[in-house]
Formats: sequence, structure tokens, C-alpha cells
Amino acid sequence: MNSGKENVKMLYSKGNHLIESGRFDEALACFDKAIEIDDRNSMIWNLKGFALYGLGRLEEALACFDKAIEIDDGNAKAWYNKGVVLLEMNRLEEALACFDKAIEIDDRDAGVWNNKGVALYRMRRFEDALACFDRALKMNPRDAKVWRNKGNVLVELGMLNEAVKCFNRAIEVDVDVEVDTQIGGI
Repeated sequence: MNSGKENVKMLYSKGNHLIESGRFDEALACFDKAIEIDDRNSMIWNLKGFALYGLGRLEEALACFDKAIEIDDGNAKAWYNKGVVLLEMNRLEEALACFDKAIEIDDRDAGVWNNKGVALYRMRRFEDALACFDRALKMNPRDAKVWRNKGNVLVELGMLNEAVKCFNRAIEVDVDVEVDTQIGGI
């Protein structure tokens, strides 16, 4: 029994490393093997979903995040990742509900606040989006994408001088950030 747990840990770690290297197919194989050993591990289902997302297999990724949540509905990362996929699929209300659930579990993840802001922006709820971007920036003031997103919201609110300051800050933080009127998350 213990060797099975050790194998799952090793496969989890290896798969996670492969994801970080952008080798999603190989990571997926690791997670499939780990699930053969332990199909009740929420974190493995979450990472399998992330690997599938990296491969552009969105529906399959959603199914994995749903399985991770079914096993452990307190898995904030699974709620967040499900929200990201739904956001990409433009299923905004569902994405927003997932981000809210992730925040309810753990409100200290700047990425969740940023992506909630992106969903709200796309829903044209600019004031609410601005509050999310501000919250994300309090946690991570060095995230150029959030500065850009905040700038885009400020443009929509007609606050152009403030928007320019945000775009300039985004460029200070990361000279390679794309500063345009396309708001983006993740």
C-alpha cells in the first residue's frame, strides 16, 4: 500500500514538472498512471485537467476539474482552473461562480482575483472588475497583466489619465507585456 502512495507522489511530482516544462502530453501520461493507482486524489485530477487545458482539450479538462471538485469541494485550485477554462469558453456566469467559490475557500490568490476581474470586465461590470484588479494588485503589485487589465477597465470608465498610468506601470514591471485594448487573464 505504501509503495502505491510513493508511486503516486512520484508521478504527481514528475507530471507537475512536465507541466512546468510545457510537456503536457507526457504530464497527462503521468497523471493517468497515478489515477490508475489512486482515483480518489483530487490534486491529481486537477493537474490532469490542467494538462488537458494546456493541450486545448477544454471539455475533457472541465470533466477532470469536476471530478477533482467531486472528490474535494474544498480544492480551491480546481475551482479556479475550472473557472479559467469556462472563461476561455466565454461561459462567463459559470466562470464567475467558480472564481467566487475559489475565493470563498482561499481569498489570497491574486490570479483568482485577476481572472474574476476579467470575467466581470467581459460582462461589462467595470466597477466590480476594477475592485478585483485592485485586490489582485494589493497581493502582487508586480503583475504586468493585472496592471494592463486595470488600465483597460479605466479606459472603459473614461478615466484616461489613470489608465495611462496603469499601462506605464505594466511596462515598467514587464517591458514585454502587451498593452492594448484586449483584456486578458490567466
